Amino acid sequence: MTISKVNVTTDNKSQDKSNPLSDLPTLKVLIVGATAFEAVPEYNPLDAFLYDDQTVNFLQAENEAEGLSFLTGQDDISVLLVDVSREKKMSGISFVQKIRQELENKTIRIILFGGPAGYLQDLNILRQYDVSDYLDISSLTVPQLFSSLTIALQSYERVKTDQSSRQSLQTILDITKELYGVRSVEEFCLTILTQLQLIHAETEHCFFCVPDDKSGDLILAAGKGSYEELIRRKVADVVDARIFNTIQEVSQTGANDHGGEVSVLPLLRNGIFKGAVVLHTVRGATIIEKRQIDLICANVTLGLENADMFEEIKRLAFNDSLTGLDNRAKFRSDIQTFIEETAISSKSRFIVVQFVLDYLPELNIALGHEAGDDLLQFVSEQLSLLFPNAISLARTSGDGFGLCIPYDADLGLQQIPKTIHKLFERGPAGRVNLPHVTPRIGLAIYPDDADNAAMLWRSTNISLATLSGKGGTYFRYYNKEIAGEINARVKLNNALKIGIGREDLSLDYQPQIDLGSGKIIGVEALLRWERENGKFVSPDEFIPVAETSGLIAPISEWVLREACLQRKAWLDAENSDFKVAVNLSLSVFQDDDFVDLVRTILKETECPPNLLELEITESVIMEDPELALQNFLKIGALGVGFSIDDFGTGYSSLSYLRRLPVSVLKIDKAFIDGMTINADDAAIAKTVISLGRNLGLKVLAEGVETEEQVAFLKKSGCHHAQGFFFSRPVKAEAILPFIAKQT
Repeated sequence: MTISKVNVTTDNKSQDKSNPLSDLPTLKVLIVGATAFEAVPEYNPLDAFLYDDQTVNFLQAENEAEGLSFLTGQDDISVLLVDVSREKKMSGISFVQKIRQELENKTIRIILFGGPAGYLQDLNILRQYDVSDYLDISSLTVPQLFSSLTIALQSYERVKTDQSSRQSLQTILDITKELYGVRSVEEFCLTILTQLQLIHAETEHCFFCVPDDKSGDLILAAGKGSYEELIRRKVADVVDARIFNTIQEVSQTGANDHGGEVSVLPLLRNGIFKGAVVLHTVRGATIIEKRQIDLICANVTLGLENADMFEEIKRLAFNDSLTGLDNRAKFRSDIQTFIEETAISSKSRFIVVQFVLDYLPELNIALGHEAGDDLLQFVSEQLSLLFPNAISLARTSGDGFGLCIPYDADLGLQQIPKTIHKLFERGPAGRVNLPHVTPRIGLAIYPDDADNAAMLWRSTNISLATLSGKGGTYFRYYNKEIAGEINARVKLNNALKIGIGREDLSLDYQPQIDLGSGKIIGVEALLRWERENGKFVSPDEFIPVAETSGLIAPISEWVLREACLQRKAWLDAENSDFKVAVNLSLSVFQDDDFVDLVRTILKETECPPNLLELEITESVIMEDPELALQNFLKIGALGVGFSIDDFGTGYSSLSYLRRLPVSVLKIDKAFIDGMTINADDAAIAKTVISLGRNLGLKVLAEGVETEEQVAFLKKSGCHHAQGFFFSRPVKAEAILPFIAKQT
């Protein structure tokens, strides 16, 4: 049977030819230039064409121009039947070339009709333009046509399937690339929903749900459409029972459920349910869309775990595990965010508070770390209750907290630290033995004190630095003058470090005189620091800086060694038995290695121990009396002498004083200055002299400047003196000539 008697219509069902696109089935076949087929209205063999269970729609274009126009507006034509018979003199291959190259349609399958010669012999042309078949009209039978058309449709579906697979793979790759930078579960879930909406554009309402870590309830992690405002709500509260039951079922089976207008897609990994995606698809997804959706959901579970892991890492990085509060990094970040997003535009003010708990380590030692942990948890809970509108609240260190609250002029600036301080008047339930754990509180105001989080935090540090924590004021607001003093000390400390390296330190020596004979009995080594500009810095100014910065240890070692070297040099030049006295600070004397240091320096310098005297203040003795006694005895055993410097200004205990190997008491200059004009100072000076003599100690008066003072001291029985009246501090080379003048 030939096709030459077939009338080709626009549909294998009776369709309205005026509107061929009114009801298109899934598969479409376009016939171009088929007038060579003679019309026989009463019989159309294409009506009998069957392709599985799918409907095939046959469309017709009269010529090449109409065919191109039709294909330009349609990208879902499955097969193209083109008449290239010589009778019509159509440039068939030119037409096919335009389809493949100009329209860039690589998907459509093409079947050519022509004469027995035609292009049948030119297989290269057929391959070049991906022509599926060439049929000889003169001998074509209906089975041949149906067979060729069936093969072409099958080929078309394979091509579309391959394209769909490649597109799905590319979609997965694109999503993976996009999710690479996602660091939160909510952002991850929202990104997945966005991608699924791109695949199925009709999906307006959808959500991503995950099990809650603690309760196990399904919680909305992200949503779009009607679910957008329901984040962190329970799924059971926002969907009907049918959808919720479907989620429960697929969480067990792991199978996607494309149930008409709602698709429920479970996410499982190693058999463990991780979450689910619910899409309201309206018209239902196509086979290709379902395939892409399934592929995406099958490959995002690991990404969800990674996002969850990043959230956990972030939580650990910015959260305190003991109290559940944020840590210092998060605290400062929140403040900076508030400044940029709210404070600047609203011109609002707020207060940053930092406080630390003094003696918390002692509490941990005395009662155990559990007691300390209870206190920290109690403080965090109470702060949350006391300041519910806090901008940020954090545990900023092992014994410290940070609080940022809006500025309230009516509250009063002192009320905030008082409220915090009251927490420690009662403490946690059952912990009434915590009276000594009290806060030191530093506060700063935005924008008065600083305009960014880092500087505000620094301002609270400066405030804290000015509080001793040993009674008195327990809080302080930032003060620019205090900051200036601290900055000056920091600069001085840096300059001192440089000066030590440049050997800008030196020693002067002030003679100590026996008031009875007028002879020199010793010299006090006095530290001098000459800056690069030639100006000297007072020891009263730089020694405290050295003590707080840790520089006092190397400085003291240098002074001790330098004094011993000089004393040995004087001894080698002249056989004289006067002593050299060296002042020691508290931190140096209490160092565990100090005794060994003294022993080593004496050995290295070959200075006789009996020619070295160490001057210790009363505060050094009373800071730790037992340790002081041990070091006194060990160093005294070496033959080194001791004197108590500035006696009368401290609070030394006589019971300890008489146990120490001390040979000299030094009366502070403050009493010497006023003893000839002030009865109280005179009484104190006489008392110290009498006490020393009764204890068998020598008494030395410092800062003696007048003849009247010398006369008073001699009359009162003072043994020795030093001061400008006898000699100012001088260089080492001036000491021996000074001695020579006395002979």
